[in-house]
Amino acid sequence: MEDRLLTFRFTLCVSLTLLTAIPTIALSAPTVIEMTENQSQVSKWNRFADAIYVLHKKNIEGREIRETEENGSWGGEFAKRFTFRDVSYHDVKSGRLLSRIRRDAEKPDNIQIIEVYIHDQSGRVTRDYAALYLPWGRNAPVRTYINLHQYREGLHGYRQFDASGERLYEQCRGKLSGHEVDISLENYQIDSKVTSSEAYKSCFEDLPKTADEYLVPH
Repeated sequence: MEDRLLTFRFTLCVSLTLLTAIPTIALSAPTVIEMTENQSQVSKWNRFADAIYVLHKKNIEGREIRETEENGSWGGEFAKRFTFRDVSYHDVKSGRLLSRIRRDAEKPDNIQIIEVYIHDQSGRVTRDYAALYLPWGRNAPVRTYINLHQYREGLHGYRQFDASGERLYEQCRGKLSGHEVDISLENYQIDSKVTSSEAYKSCFEDLPKTADEYLVPH
């Protein structure tokens, strides 16, 4: 299982990596722009990030946890002055990665990135959640992700949403009837021509089409 984040394409991208990819974001100096803040989204995304942290605490409660730590600084000319401390939380009994939190190295109460993974009985990730704050900004996360996974006949597909319920991305890899499958679609690329293919249906047809049930991480 790719544990360096199955997911969150902060590229950032969506090569199943997260924390190793995030520092490559072009984090240049903030630009002052005249605009109206979407206060509804700010509140919603902050609640989502808080709920991920609550889920993290619940997910590690009562387990023997092994923590691994990595320290570094963000990429980009402006952002490189911001240092961080990454801590990954593994269940000792199963070896599963349960969550990963990046904190400001100088202000450890400030979470910069948080990810939580939910597994099935076989140890496969069935869904995962993440929120990303810019290292210099605490108003609200700039990225939120809900990833819902499906495994079928040698295929692993996942559908990605943000905390507002917007579908962002879909990816599926594996083999179907002996043929390699590699599907990567941004939301605007998903149309009837794409969704009518056998590979697409095998990858995604049983995944929820909305994230309504998962907008509160659980």
